[in-house]
Amino acid sequence: MKLITVAVLLAVFCYGVESFRLQKRDAEPTAPSSAWGNVVTDTLWDYWGKGTALASGWIEDVKSWKVDEKVINLYTESATAIETYTGILKDQIYHSWNQQ
Repeated sequence: MKLITVAVLLAVFCYGVESFRLQKRDAEPTAPSSAWGNVVTDTLWDYWGKGTALASGWIEDVKSWKVDEKVINLYTESATAIETYTGILKDQIYHSWNQQ
């Protein structure tokens, strides 16, 4: 459950990061209205840069866990088990209806 929560939060944050990067690249530079506004803006950009770097690091960590391979293996094993038990159930139903 924790892994799913982390994955959803990372996906939402990364989507915001990617869309923000596009907005930042497409935006035209504007002149700051005051020195104080420039300091605040620079501080916010610094925090945003640190946050995006941290999120990128998290994404790389999650990719290194090879979650996709684990999910594929889990699905394959589960599908095999379900197929086996479904076959047993079908066989029992067939023999219970067609008793000789």
